[in-house]
Amino acid sequence: MIELSVHDAADVLALELWDTAGAAAVAQALGFALPPAGRSAGDDHLRAMRFEPTVWLVEGAAIDRAALDAAVADHGAVTPIGGGLVRVRLVGAGWRGLLMHDGVFDAENPAFAPGCTAATVIAHVALRLNVVAPDRCDALVPASLADGLIARWCEVAARVDTPA
Repeated sequence: MIELSVHDAADVLALELWDTAGAAAVAQALGFALPPAGRSAGDDHLRAMRFEPTVWLVEGAAIDRAALDAAVADHGAVTPIGGGLVRVRLVGAGWRGLLMHDGVFDAENPAFAPGCTAATVIAHVALRLNVVAPDRCDALVPASLADGLIARWCEVAARVDTPA
């Protein structure tokens, strides 16, 4: 069984560092080191995910925006982007198979484990995936395309969850 739930993604910031000089101060502001490419760090209250060489997405209710802005200072920028995203939480043993429909990303690879992130396209929608637990993956989906993708995932999940 796969459970899909939709959550507001308003607390998502794009953190861009133009040089490495700001990394230590940002890590101190976050309470953990910035993760390397394709990885995430933190928890549901505050998480950083690296999808690009110089950009991390920082999300969660525990973001201290003032501390993050001060830490980045002249070494980068912090930009709110959550208003344009929806967080879809996929929970259950079948989330990997669900992501394999309509996409070209190998979500069934066991190396794509908790703490891993990926940017991919599924059903013609560009999205960002973050494996949170063995039975949970969160997808950040553009709000303008979320309804169609979620409807598709619900359709596929119903077929996958229904015995033949």
